[in-house]
Amino acid sequence: MIGVDSDCIIDFLRGKKEAVAIIDRHKEHIVTTDINIFEIFMGIYLKKMINTKEEEAARLFFSSLQILEGTGWGIRAAQVLSTLIKQGKEIEQNDGMIASILTTNGCDGIITRNSNHFSRIPHLKVVAY
Repeated sequence: MIGVDSDCIIDFLRGKKEAVAIIDRHKEHIVTTDINIFEIFMGIYLKKMINTKEEEAARLFFSSLQILEGTGWGIRAAQVLSTLIKQGKEIEQNDGMIASILTTNGCDGIITRNSNHFSRIPHLKVVAY
């Protein structure tokens, strides 16, 4: 099981070859989180004119994936983020929550262009594209 980050989802929805190829390569094992869904739809809804084709494509994409849930990730996220802050290696809160949801659910990797942030998360392998 491998998580897919919002940057990869955006690139996939825009038809970028690298993202399409890596998602196709891992399609049997890809999962995501509600945080990623939130980030994608915020981007869609913040635009002056909402593109209904873009919105539908995102809905269709997410309907094809397992969306991870569960309990315990909030405490894990707080632990990971506070440790990184204390070490001077702070990352965005959403990234910490995404990583914690993934690892709490037994996911050991994430597909992302944001290697800089996600590589700081213990027990999470970064698959860059």
